[in-house]
Amino acid sequence: MKNQQIGIILLLKSAILGEKYSLPKDFDLETAVKIARNHQISALFYYGALNCGISQDLPLMQKLFTDTCSLVMISEQQMYSINNIFASFEENKIDYMPLKGTLLKKMYPKSEMRIMGDADILIRTEQYDKIIPIMQNLGYTERIESDHELIWNKRTIHIELHKRLIPSYNKDYYAYFGDGWQLGKICSDGSTRYEMSPEDEMIYLFTHYAKHYRDAGIGIKHIVDLWVYRNTVKDLNNEYIFEELKKLQLDVFYKNTMRTLDVWFEDAEPDDIAEFITEFIFNSGVYGTRESHILSDAVKISKQTGTAKKARVKKIFRTIFLPYKPMCKKFPILEKLAILLPIMWIVRFFDVLFFKRERIKRNNDDFKIMSAEKIDNYQKALDFVGLDFNFKE
Repeated sequence: MKNQQIGIILLLKSAILGEKYSLPKDFDLETAVKIARNHQISALFYYGALNCGISQDLPLMQKLFTDTCSLVMISEQQMYSINNIFASFEENKIDYMPLKGTLLKKMYPKSEMRIMGDADILIRTEQYDKIIPIMQNLGYTERIESDHELIWNKRTIHIELHKRLIPSYNKDYYAYFGDGWQLGKICSDGSTRYEMSPEDEMIYLFTHYAKHYRDAGIGIKHIVDLWVYRNTVKDLNNEYIFEELKKLQLDVFYKNTMRTLDVWFEDAEPDDIAEFITEFIFNSGVYGTRESHILSDAVKISKQTGTAKKARVKKIFRTIFLPYKPMCKKFPILEKLAILLPIMWIVRFFDVLFFKRERIKRNNDDFKIMSAEKIDNYQKALDFVGLDFNFKE
């Protein structure tokens, strides 16, 4: 690993364990702070830097201090809001299951070390009509509905009410999880809160990490989540976890990720795969890059077409002639009159041509990214770490 990467990892380890480590001599604080901000780990970085003897008086540290103070406030507001939602769901007999960051925050030494962009809660869709007035009374505004989420906003927090654990378009993982309720167990008599077993929680966290890794890339904070969870929840049935991950065809990637965690945090000797995963994650930003997202989508298409060249042609065609469902979002009339689809393609073409020319430039840039060589290389990169799109059409 590069010394810059080693230094950042040591600071994260220091923040979580409270120990002091010696940083590499050529460690560049300014570059490291940019990476920390890009990956949404500023508070973790700041506390680790203090532990490791970096002066709080430095201008960069003062900026990180300001960032961390803001994150403390945001974190407190988020947890207050989430707990209010949970209390209202209990009072109104709404079944719910907290997911991901809402659980992980409590496993960090300070909750602001694990900031959330949104809070994820699994609900039963048949109860949604009862949930709507509850959310409105709590001051939330309903936003968009995605394949697997119903999104509500309120100042510093976005609430994602999950209809299912995994998007249905991630066909291989969705086939395993379904909506997810079969994994939930009620917490106590009289409660409406559900939770997964620690092992199933780990399987879900890892699958979510793998989904983002192959779709566009995944940030530092998400692999740190896995380490924190693994170290916090004792006596995990690792045999069960591994056997279930085999069903998801994630066992090899799991081994490689756990090996990478050992290299990062347990002083294990690095190998080629751990080095590769480290480089990919550091280059990803918090939720990956646009280039990786484009190439990932092209790799999915290549599974249907058979070659990267055919995938590129199909991707370009689908960009110009959007499929029916996305077109319905732009032109709701199509839901009632699907026969108008060819006409709406023409309308969209002239709309983009005359009023959204910046989109033409963006699409041209995307098409340049989608060379057959790059698509093949992305597939090889997934193969190398033990990932693939195992979609059965």
